[in-house]
Amino acid sequence: MTTQQSFYLAELYVNPAELSIQAPAGQQTSVQQKPMEVLAFLAQQYPALVSRQQLIDNVWAGNAYVGEKALTNAIWQLRNVFEQLADAELICTVRKKGYRLAVAPVYQPCNGVAKTAEPAPPAANNKLVARRSYSLFIAVGLVILALISAAFYYPFNPPNAAEPEVSPLTKGSGRAMFPALSPDERYLVFSWRKFEASSDLYLLDLQDNGKPPRQLTFSIDDESRPLWAKDGRHIYYSSKTAVYGECYIMQLDIITLRSEKLTACNRHSTVYMDISADGRYLAFNGSVTPEGASLYQLDLQNPEAEPQPVPCQQNCQYRVRDLTFSPDGRYLAITRRAHRLSEEIYLHNLASGEEHKLTSGEEDIMGMVWHPDGERVLYAALRHGKRQGFVLNVADKTTVSLDLDDFAWPTRITASGDVYYHSSSNVPQLGYLPLNKGVTGAVFPLTAAEARYEAPHYNKAQHALAYVSNESGYMEIWRADAYMENRQQLTRLHGMVKYPQWSNNGRYIAFVGRFPAEEEDKLMLLEVKTGQLTQLKTGARWHGQISWWYDDSAVIFSHGSNLFSINISSGDINQLTVKGGIGGQMPAADRFYFSKGRNRGLWQLLPDGNEVQLLPGSVFSSRTAWTVAEQGIYFLQQKPDQLLVSYYDTGNGQLKDLILLPPDLLHLLSIMSFDAEHQRLLFELSMHPRADIHKLSHPLLH
Repeated sequence: MTTQQSFYLAELYVNPAELSIQAPAGQQTSVQQKPMEVLAFLAQQYPALVSRQQLIDNVWAGNAYVGEKALTNAIWQLRNVFEQLADAELICTVRKKGYRLAVAPVYQPCNGVAKTAEPAPPAANNKLVARRSYSLFIAVGLVILALISAAFYYPFNPPNAAEPEVSPLTKGSGRAMFPALSPDERYLVFSWRKFEASSDLYLLDLQDNGKPPRQLTFSIDDESRPLWAKDGRHIYYSSKTAVYGECYIMQLDIITLRSEKLTACNRHSTVYMDISADGRYLAFNGSVTPEGASLYQLDLQNPEAEPQPVPCQQNCQYRVRDLTFSPDGRYLAITRRAHRLSEEIYLHNLASGEEHKLTSGEEDIMGMVWHPDGERVLYAALRHGKRQGFVLNVADKTTVSLDLDDFAWPTRITASGDVYYHSSSNVPQLGYLPLNKGVTGAVFPLTAAEARYEAPHYNKAQHALAYVSNESGYMEIWRADAYMENRQQLTRLHGMVKYPQWSNNGRYIAFVGRFPAEEEDKLMLLEVKTGQLTQLKTGARWHGQISWWYDDSAVIFSHGSNLFSINISSGDINQLTVKGGIGGQMPAADRFYFSKGRNRGLWQLLPDGNEVQLLPGSVFSSRTAWTVAEQGIYFLQQKPDQLLVSYYDTGNGQLKDLILLPPDLLHLLSIMSFDAEHQRLLFELSMHPRADIHKLSHPLLH
């Protein structure tokens, strides 16, 4: 078992408890859990040589199948971090025997005594150790003085040493998500999607641990995002048809199981809703009105009422996504999403309509709820590829981390400070489907690791893949050969990146990125050989799916539900579509194909500017999960409880289904790429789609 004690390694400060390594100048890099455990174990065993089997036994509990490849990946990640922070080789490899640290670790004080691994540090580090020893002596004295003072003034009140407690409530197959707690705190309703089935609502009695959840809905549609009425008898939820995208907000009586439609909702986006503190209004997000409003409210006391848009006065360029009413009913905490790389929390005054921004630098908010004290908001967010929980102080806008991964969609916090949430360990990986065989068999994995791998794009000229991964602790652009060997990190932005796309000649990779402390994203051009980054100034605040002009003269991007191109030499911008466009691909001067969004079909833009629909929305349901090949288009086709990879021959107009896939393996927002060199389709896979409901008792919430 590895220690969590911090130590210095040469000039680097290693903090296993916080999964961080810091350089003397203050530059800090996050490290994933397993690589940090490997480093801590090597330090613990110094100066001994540590075999691979020892590391697998101690870090991966002897699981050789997982540990062999994961260990190689962990050592590679650590060396990459050391190269960035210290430009030094701190891990030595002894061929066919194992690994050892190149320098002695110097541990932080433990019980008042500095612990240094034997033998003593090399002479080159003696001055460093002396300086730190003096500093540690002063620090230890101050700590002792503080402890004496605390003991004198607070002899009978030791600090709260409570640890977070996590208790799983569901362990079934599929995904149990979006828990909602009843007003009396006795029942939990949640959405449960079992494998190869649509999602339904289930009710769990929290006072009867041995009783299985009771099924509440029995529809072929996806029932999701439940919300309790104040009476504790009715539940509101969204219901969407899997293929055609019809969406309704429903009301369900949990006693009679009678349901009724209240109103239509936006079928092209996720539905978020909450009930006002007095129980009268149901607020939910929706489509954007010409005046910029995207928040609606429905009067529940008037059966004839229609949803009314809430007037927007500020930040109307960013649509509302999630929302939660404050306990006193005076405010709404809302999230506004500019694009897939930027979503922030705002405080909305219900009386005046004024808004104040509360967060900065968030990418994807994944649920939020007010604390009963009305002073804090608990929310989940995706940071550098990890789902994490945070407590936001509304007054001073500071956040504190729960230090809990896989945290999403918290429900209402109980009077005792507990919260229910769903834990999802979904880590996207890369895979491929061979096309050069007589029978299409299965999707084969390219990766199987703890890091995320997303958005693959293959280039024949470079014989290389470009993709996004958080191997370094941040989401960055990487490249690798055809089968994910010889990986190389291409960017070190420490921000957020999406949609890497090789130019046809392999000289550039275009991508969308948002830099730290900036709200708007940028369309970037990376020259692969030199590493030079150039911003393509489009004037847009956000950019959607991108691709290249057939001759590499321009980059195609989506913005405001239409497609544009920007010439990489002159900077000239040309609008390509006027009736909608989400993603486009241009394999030749006279061939331009594009989609208009989910369930809106496949289209061709002719050289004269006219549009022709090639496939209807009932067949071509993909938004981004499609790619152009030599003579046709491969795409994901969604049917009830099914997902098909299909092929459309653009020459003769024939449609062919290639393979039926599990519905949770891919989704319609996945990125696909055609690899002509190896005759295969590359996918972004959901390798671990299971999700379960957990109960969290955390000292920060009490």
